[in-house]
Amino acid sequence: MATGIVWIRPPSALAKSIEQYGLKARVAVKALADYFAQKMQDEARRNARWQDRTGNARSGLAGLAEQAALDLVVIYLTHGVEYGKWLELAHGGKYAIIAPTLERNLPEIEAQLKRLLA
Repeated sequence: MATGIVWIRPPSALAKSIEQYGLKARVAVKALADYFAQKMQDEARRNARWQDRTGNARSGLAGLAEQAALDLVVIYLTHGVEYGKWLELAHGGKYAIIAPTLERNLPEIEAQLKRLLA
């Protein structure tokens, strides 16, 4: 009389499938982060409220996504000019574009991540 568990698929196959799912999820999250980094870069450049004198500040706005750790993806939206901090902070933030762009996109990023990982 046989007792115990009869495996249809061995535990090693299950472990491999879980590992592959994790890899696919990481790739998908990074791709989503790349998409939003580019989207926010384009949006920030388009919506920046300052008047260009040289075009350096606008063209220096950059969005990028980085796989910072195995389980961490970071999206950056930055200025590429030294005086970018003054555009963000001076005049009561009148010319700020980084934080408003991030805040405007955060709900969509969250919704897309939830949909992706559901």
